[in-house]
Amino acid sequence: MKVLVDSREREKSNIMIKYWERNAIKLPHITSMEVKELDVSDTCTDDMFIGIERKSQHDFIPSICSGKLRQQLYELRQNFDVPVLVVEGYDGLMDCITKTPQVHPNVIIGASTSAFAHNRVPIFYVGAFYVPFVLNLIDKMYDGKEMTPSTYNPVRAMPTQDDYVRYLVYGLPGVKGEIGERLLKHFDYSISKILAASVEELITIPGIGKKKADEIKGVLK
Repeated sequence: MKVLVDSREREKSNIMIKYWERNAIKLPHITSMEVKELDVSDTCTDDMFIGIERKSQHDFIPSICSGKLRQQLYELRQNFDVPVLVVEGYDGLMDCITKTPQVHPNVIIGASTSAFAHNRVPIFYVGAFYVPFVLNLIDKMYDGKEMTPSTYNPVRAMPTQDDYVRYLVYGLPGVKGEIGERLLKHFDYSISKILAASVEELITIPGIGKKKADEIKGVLK
């Protein structure tokens, strides 16, 4: 995937290119990046599949109030299969609202909701150097331009009795991973046996010494 970055924002374009160069191994879907003047979007793939509009902290709110953002999102949707809006300088929607007290929250919420509801443009609150990561992730998800549906079990599985015992054991001091599993198997996943275990018996379990056994007994008393 070849990525084009807008030449009119030279500083941010250089940030993205340097980030990609440093992390090329982690971003295998991006084969190259080129600076070019773009008519639509700030960053895109050369096949016009993914298009990203970037908004800085200083430009995001003014573009909402002026109506510019709405037009840009419309153009993104018209020109790209996967349009994306990246907002920089905020950790998320609530952070944007908090840092912009001069603007009514409904204005920001309404614009964010409209971006997705009307134009089907998702919003990422990330810095400019994360844009290559976003591009790589999207291209990976749309392998061959077809979205692979997620598979999941819509019914949440109820915890078993063994699960409850495991929660208890893994909450004990210094008991994690293999040590926890050894302790569970030693006492046949029985809470009563674990509670009744002596320090001497706990010490027989590999990975549990005298100090750790005393700590466990101190919690179980």
